[in-house]
Amino acid sequence: MTATAAPQERPHNNNFRHDLLSLRRRMLGLSQTELAKTAGISQGTLSKMEQGLKEVTAPHTETLARALQCPASFFFQTEREYGSPLSMHDGMFRKSASVGQKAIDKIIAELNVRIAHLRTLLSMVEMETELPRPAYDVDDFGGNIEEIAQNVRRAWLMPRGPVKNLMEYLERAGIIIVKCDMNGARIDGVSYQIASLPPIIFLSNSLPADRQRFTLAHELGHLVLHRFPTPNMEVEANQFASAFLMPAADIAPDLQRLTIERAAALKPYWKASMGSLIYRAKFLGVIDDGKSQYMWRIMSTKGYRTREPASLDFANEETSIFDALLRNIQEDMHYSHEEMAQALHLHFEELNQMYRLRKKPLLQSV
Repeated sequence: MTATAAPQERPHNNNFRHDLLSLRRRMLGLSQTELAKTAGISQGTLSKMEQGLKEVTAPHTETLARALQCPASFFFQTEREYGSPLSMHDGMFRKSASVGQKAIDKIIAELNVRIAHLRTLLSMVEMETELPRPAYDVDDFGGNIEEIAQNVRRAWLMPRGPVKNLMEYLERAGIIIVKCDMNGARIDGVSYQIASLPPIIFLSNSLPADRQRFTLAHELGHLVLHRFPTPNMEVEANQFASAFLMPAADIAPDLQRLTIERAAALKPYWKASMGSLIYRAKFLGVIDDGKSQYMWRIMSTKGYRTREPASLDFANEETSIFDALLRNIQEDMHYSHEEMAQALHLHFEELNQMYRLRKKPLLQSV
């Protein structure tokens, strides 16, 4: 990744972005009633502003910026708003049914802001990818997800057996991985494919390592298999993740005579949960339905379906590309806290909370 000259700051104009007003409100989890009260305006006026039916004056802009705790420039960005990612389409994403729409809207609004930040950070560097990003049509393979997963492994020249560092492979293929807090919506991960940007995977930062790896492989499945929503896309992404992380020819011998104790012993080697090992053994026909049900009853009795033994935990894999983008703007481009706030259209305190940036001012280049 090579640093280039910083982009020229885009001049603000009089085109207030009404959709960004709504987006920022949703990002903070506020209702129109709550924001209207904080800003000292009527809900009717705010509603008309968000719909573009009422002109937003300069004083209104400053009032809204204070109420929404962001620079006024936030409302004048040229970045468009994106809806739910493909893997969230029509409620098929992995979340608890008890999660309300407000929590989902909040995280989608935040992801929009993070996408805008990523576009700005990428404009300051030149990126080169080492590995290709394969894309396959499931129908071309007669629905054989196992074969597709092995084709991706071959395209990436991966050795047989467990994937030692999955995140490294994805980043070498130019996929940007950003960890963030998605606990409010109870989402493990989502992926975006946006024109002019590399593929992006947003990953919950609270996941244990085995769940993190499966989520990454699941989202990779979407990037490889799905350009458009399909009824079976979540099942297919799960099948891809299992086949990619645990190739049939490699893992089948290890799953012979599978027991709970053996699943526990295999977990740190394959870097996969005990549960996913049981599922894989059943899918491959190494164990029958009766043995599978018996093992799941033991897992439930021991409480392992909720939390597998902490003694079997292994370290989470860490991102590198996004961290390098942040280091570039601070250390290579020598942006001050104020300049970062101007470039990313949020106050530095919030940026620091989102990205854990440096807290001490950097020396400016002479």
